[in-house]
Amino acid sequence: MSCPKRIAHGPCGAMWEGVCEVLGDEPCVFAGVTQTDAVDRDEFSSPTAASEKLSRSTASSNTHMAERTAHQADDTSLGEPKNMTFRQKVERGQFVITGEVAPPTGVDCTAMIASIRTWAPVCDAVNITDNQGATLHLSSMAAAVMARGVGVESIFQQTCRDRNSLALQSDLLAAHTLGLRNFLAVTGDNPKSDSPVRRMFDLNSTQLLHVASDLNRGVAMDGTSIGEPTAFYLGAAAFLDAEPWEAQRARIAQKIEAGAQFFQTQAIMDTEKAAARIEQVQQMGAAVIAGVLLLKSPAIIDFIDRRLEGLHVHDALARRIRSAADPLAESIEIAVEQAAMIAEVADGIHVMPLGDDEAGIEIIRRANIR
Repeated sequence: MSCPKRIAHGPCGAMWEGVCEVLGDEPCVFAGVTQTDAVDRDEFSSPTAASEKLSRSTASSNTHMAERTAHQADDTSLGEPKNMTFRQKVERGQFVITGEVAPPTGVDCTAMIASIRTWAPVCDAVNITDNQGATLHLSSMAAAVMARGVGVESIFQQTCRDRNSLALQSDLLAAHTLGLRNFLAVTGDNPKSDSPVRRMFDLNSTQLLHVASDLNRGVAMDGTSIGEPTAFYLGAAAFLDAEPWEAQRARIAQKIEAGAQFFQTQAIMDTEKAAARIEQVQQMGAAVIAGVLLLKSPAIIDFIDRRLEGLHVHDALARRIRSAADPLAESIEIAVEQAAMIAEVADGIHVMPLGDDEAGIEIIRRANIR
């Protein structure tokens, strides 16, 4: 028996307790192989899970990956003036910096454009979130095109929560025709319990990577040809602080097999533990852009520890911020230390300043990574 949705890479996100949503009481044809392909609950959101939930305003050269496959992106399709694209920099072993930008909740893009311009001098690309926190925002694709229009390369996101497999493919085709080349697949936050939003989860992020990889080969999900292939540089989310690590490592391996070429990580709290895990992911063949989160205040720490499952601010870090005369200044100091350490091992850094772009720039400058 084949899947009625013609899915070939494992169960979709809509399967519930082994039952197919299309066939009603019939079991999913993949029900026996669901453990490692289930929706990734530890990466529902983009790598900045904390920033998406805490703020609506808003990811030294390195030689670990210098021998990556030299498949190049189409330079002319990217409207940014630098000599090399984000993809080329990563694949040639240059240390990259990304910052996060949240699209507006309406149509006034003034603040978003200002944020993009603030990041531009220090970032190789800005990460554009997709309906973060399961709330309405301007689309990631539209915002990414606007970033390109002001000369800044972007990484646009797609969440599996909001679209079925047909819409996801259609949007990927649209993104390619609009000149977007860097893509991050995430499953997406769950809507709040009282939200009228219906969760789609037709695919999970690993399956979406399979689909995007197939489009890069010129093949749609149903096996038909799309003619000229897309040319996306495929990214995914990873949680390096997750325990048990072997389960997260297995998910990362699945994503690499599905086509992931780089990872942007959730906020790293334990830099020593992360260093070993970054090396493991690099040895699997993918680049790692490690996340640094600005822990702006004791209230932020409390929120993370209470509300963000799996993410915990280490006691030593929490004590430094809680006891500081100026918690923001101390949190910037901590982020600078983390960024400097990460620069020794990762392929790049993704800065998450919770809407304080100027603080993000300060972290990058003081860590001497740009």
